[in-house]
Amino acid sequence: MSKRKDTKAIWQASAALGTIAGLAALCTWQNNRITVSHYRCGSDKLAAPFEGFTILQVSDLHNKRFGKQQHKLLEAIRQQAPDCIVITGDLVDCHRTNIAAAMEFVRGAVRMAPVYYVPGNHEGRIDAYRRLREELLRAGVVLLEDRKVMLARQGACIQLLGLRDPRFAPKEHRQDRERVEKKLRELMGTEEDRQFFQLLLSHRPELMPVYADCGVDMVLCGHAHGGQFRLFHQGLFAPQQGLFPQYTGGVHVKGTTAMVISRGLGNSEFPLRLNNPPELVKITLHCQPPAEEAGQAEEDE
Repeated sequence: MSKRKDTKAIWQASAALGTIAGLAALCTWQNNRITVSHYRCGSDKLAAPFEGFTILQVSDLHNKRFGKQQHKLLEAIRQQAPDCIVITGDLVDCHRTNIAAAMEFVRGAVRMAPVYYVPGNHEGRIDAYRRLREELLRAGVVLLEDRKVMLARQGACIQLLGLRDPRFAPKEHRQDRERVEKKLRELMGTEEDRQFFQLLLSHRPELMPVYADCGVDMVLCGHAHGGQFRLFHQGLFAPQQGLFPQYTGGVHVKGTTAMVISRGLGNSEFPLRLNNPPELVKITLHCQPPAEEAGQAEEDE
């Protein structure tokens, strides 16, 4: 009888270890494969030369490395052949800041397409941001810290706006949405400016009511990490949104404003994702309304 019990215990222990090993392998695979989500976004404010213009969004890298000198990440981007690359914050992580790792990616990206960047909350928490900023400028990245630039294409233009993360504000103003709204309205400019298609880069998706009230055409965000664990396309938790957050990924439309949220590439405080692999976002612009999702596909790289 004792021998039977010992054999059963061995089998149970083996099964438990096998299950743990399998879950560990699944988590490792899910946290390191790169997917690409594709969205078609249209507006009647887009001029004909911007038909088919492609934007590759990178968000929340958090110093994560995808192969030596980021070659896996850079190859995934190269295969998409974007017209421009935008980085929507948290390129580095405040808990393990590694500017060299971030710049490995950036130096490869600028060789493929023009790169535009807005800082996220993690950049706002590190003393080394000044150094990172200098490195980005030296590499040829366009920094959009509460400013805008014109993107020209065959005589037509769109306006690309960037909001610096509220974490850069004095502590007493970090939750002040009226302050953010005032800043955005100033960035958007006059009625003449608003005749152009205006694309905003901003780290925070929970500010969607502000973006919509201002009437910006399209916003690209990150920050929520897809809700970390995803079940039935619903994230479990996101900063500033809490449990079962509304804005964690995909396209959201409110009024005349469309917001595209990247689930991001890396992790920060919590090291694992579930059913939520690292994501690049590719947006293709079209010259017709509405600014909404017209299809999405994910490709494993």
